[in-house]
Parts: sequence; C-alpha cells; structure tokens
Amino acid sequence: MLNLDSLYTYILKKGLKRYRFKNSTHRPTHYQEKPGKKGVSFVFRSKEQMVNARGFIVTSEEAIKDNKNHLSHWTPNVYSWGGYVDPDRQHVMGFFEENLMQINTYVIDIDCSKKVVSSDDILLAGMDLGVAPTLIVESPNGYQAYFVLDQPSFISKANDFKSLRTNKAIAHSLKLAFSKEIAGVDFGCNPFGIFRFPNEKNIVFYEPDNCFDFKTLMTWSMKVSDDHHQEQQDQFIKQFKTSDFKQTQTSWFKRLLNQTEIKGGKGVLGRNSALFTASLACYSSNLDQDTCIALMSDFNASLSYPLSEREIRKTIRSAYSGRYKGASAHYIQLLNEQWVGDDTRAESSNKGVWYKFAKPREERQKSHYSEWRRDLIRLIERTATKSQGFVQFTRKELMNALGIPESSLKDLLRQMKNDDYVTIKTKPGRYGYTRLWTVKSIVLSLIRSKRVKQLADKEGLLQTLAPIQTLIEKVSNKPINREKLQEIILKEIVNTS
Repeated sequence: MLNLDSLYTYILKKGLKRYRFKNSTHRPTHYQEKPGKKGVSFVFRSKEQMVNARGFIVTSEEAIKDNKNHLSHWTPNVYSWGGYVDPDRQHVMGFFEENLMQINTYVIDIDCSKKVVSSDDILLAGMDLGVAPTLIVESPNGYQAYFVLDQPSFISKANDFKSLRTNKAIAHSLKLAFSKEIAGVDFGCNPFGIFRFPNEKNIVFYEPDNCFDFKTLMTWSMKVSDDHHQEQQDQFIKQFKTSDFKQTQTSWFKRLLNQTEIKGGKGVLGRNSALFTASLACYSSNLDQDTCIALMSDFNASLSYPLSEREIRKTIRSAYSGRYKGASAHYIQLLNEQWVGDDTRAESSNKGVWYKFAKPREERQKSHYSEWRRDLIRLIERTATKSQGFVQFTRKELMNALGIPESSLKDLLRQMKNDDYVTIKTKPGRYGYTRLWTVKSIVLSLIRSKRVKQLADKEGLLQTLAPIQTLIEKVSNKPINREKLQEIILKEIVNTS
C-alpha cells in the first residue's frame, strides 16, 4: 500500500522543517531540527480557493501530513518565504519564480481526454525518451507528471538567476520532448507553480526509483534542445528550397541598403561586394532582373561614392547568371561587421539558410550508426507481439527488413551489445536466429498481461455477484422487508464467497 507521508517527504527534499515549530503533536521530546535554511510551501483546499489565492502557508512536513485529507493543490517546490495580503490571513502571496528556494521536481501538465491519452501512454512516452516520470497524478482534465530530482536544485540570485534559467530550460525540454509523443502538453503552465495535491484517489503511478540526477538531466535537456534546433533548421532549409523564405525580407538586407558611406579598401569589402551580395538576395527571392536593377540603382544613387551604370548592370548580370543560389553568409557577416556595425549571426543561424548542415539521409550513400539503431528499434516495436514483447529474425530476414548490408548489420549488433534500451540474443548455426526486444516492447507486453488479468478478475467478480443481482431483481417490484432482505443477502454472500 502506498505510504503517502513518505511520498510527501520524498518530494519535499527537506525543504521544510520536519515538525511544527509550535504546537507539534508528533515531535519527539529531544528532537533537534538539523541546521540549514528552510522554506515554505503554499497549499489550498479547493481549486476555487486556489484561483483566488485563498490558501495557507505551511513551514513543516507535519502540517502537510496533518492536512493531507483536506488539500486539493500545493506547491511541491519550496519557496523562500510566504505571506498574507489581508489582515484575516486568508489570501497568500509569495509564489513567484524569483522567490523559489529549491527545485525538487519538474511537473508537466497534460490537458487531454482520458480516452485519447492514458497514464500508460505517458509512462511509455517517458521510457521512449529516457525520462520516465516519478509520479503521475490524475486531474479532471488530464494528468500531471512529476519528475523528481534525487537532490534539490537550489536557486540563487547569482549571475542574474542563472540556476533558475537552467531549471526552466530543463522543464521546457521535458515539455518539448513529451509534446512530440503525446497530445495535450500545456506549454503555458508554470513547471514550478501550483499543482494537484497527490492523494490515494488521484495517484495513478508512482515509482520512487525513477528519480533524476540534475547534471544528467541537464545533458539530456541540451540534446533535446539541439535536436529541436536542428529540426527547425531543416524546416527552414526546406522552406528556402521551395522559395517560401526570401532573403530580401531579412533585416540585414534592409540595413545594408540604407548605408551610404560604403567604399572599399585594403581588407575591407566595398561597393561591388555590397551590390553583388544584395543582387544575389534579390535573385534567390525570385525578384525579376529589371526589378533588381531598379532597386540597386536607387541604392547606388544613395552612396557617397556611387558606381557607374555599366558596373551596376554587369554585377547584376553576374548575380543572375544561375551560378549562385543566394547571398553568402560569410559576405553578409563581413559587410555587416564592416559597414553596418551589427552582428547578424543569430539571425542567420535562426533562418538556417547560410550555414552548412548534414545532408538528409536520402541524399547520402551511407547511413549513420544512430540511424540504423533507430530503424532497428522501430522494427522491433512495430512487429513485436504484445503477448511476447520480442521479435525473432534470421540474419537474412533482418537484413531485408532493414535494407542493411551484412557487414553493417554485424557492426550494428556488435555495437548494440551493451545497449541500455535494446536487448539482443543470438543463436548461431544453421537454425540460428536473432531475438530482439526493447524496454517499451516488454513494458507493453506486461501492461497487456496486467489488463487481461484485470478483465479476468472482473469477469470472475461479476460471476460471483450474479446470484445477488438475481436476488435484487426478484424483490425490485415487491415491498421490501429490509431485515429479511439483509438476512438473505448475507446468506447469499456466504454461499458465494
């Protein structure tokens, strides 16, 4: 049976005092609180009161445990201080980010239909991502998933709250990763704010061993952020190839055409380079050549040292020759640094157009090991039966299914021998095989077995209660002698137990 008191202690991470300072009913006689700063938590008795900030402040675990049957919401992360805004001490204040003392857990709020997303889906998504939640709490409109740290992350004002920004980045990565697996992740919900208070009725999953090391989680978060950034870059490249993105709409293009003192020199790009770069931007943006000539002529006329009309047309013809795709990032950067006095690397990177990226897989002759690994995992989880949880192939079948050469398959299986997510068992010989399963495929198999057992138990219970149901139907249309009915029901229960 779940011990709720130990759960609250586990989440709060010694951020509150263990016992009340005054009027404690549980503190041992000679107990001494360990030294160290302690904070507060905000708790509420209903959602309506929470919306109106009508709650109370607790400074001890004892207070939370004594009120656990009457609470609906709380702040699982600890704040430095709390106060009341009214003399009657009804409405609380102090739950803002800069007042956080320590982060104990990240919480994702998932607004969804229970028919579309279940707690099992959240758990499996976490296993896929390598961050299975510690606790899942059911709410009227979905779920709240807790990711509890093994040690609290303390917040300080140092470096303009750098520790808080780091924790917010981790929380955002968790939301980002889960949003790609399940629907309903609420990006607007404060991950360190007020959440449903866990109790026996709303806890649908709890595994205390699923706790997280802060540094490991930070490394995972950075990878998620990098992957997301790469996806955005790939999307921008695709947009650029379909001409949805136009270089003439960028800020560097507009700023460059507003410069009037451009003149070349030793080690400095001049008027020709500026004109040629701007003309390439026009070409890549699908402006016709006459429009480009008119635009560049206006730009040239504004220069203190203009070029000749002949030079302008020659430069534009070169830009529109078809030998170039667009303006070069290198030249854009130099022109902006030398003449505009502005660093546009951030914009160029965000647009994802002028930097060299890895080619898409379909444009390469060889695949990376990580790509073969993903292919193998998809194959396992797509074809594994829910009753067994594993797949079995001969080497030739596996080569055909993955479209992988034999030498590459051998390397892949060898490298995945110590994989934490995939298990591989091979049997050599004429009748040999390769048996594979993943954490997800096994968990799905176990969940299905659990559900089958629950259904079987339910059927058995219904069969057991059938005589009582028949009895109720017999008396439903007759005057009921309650004492006689109670006696008969008790007899039926004895007979069917």
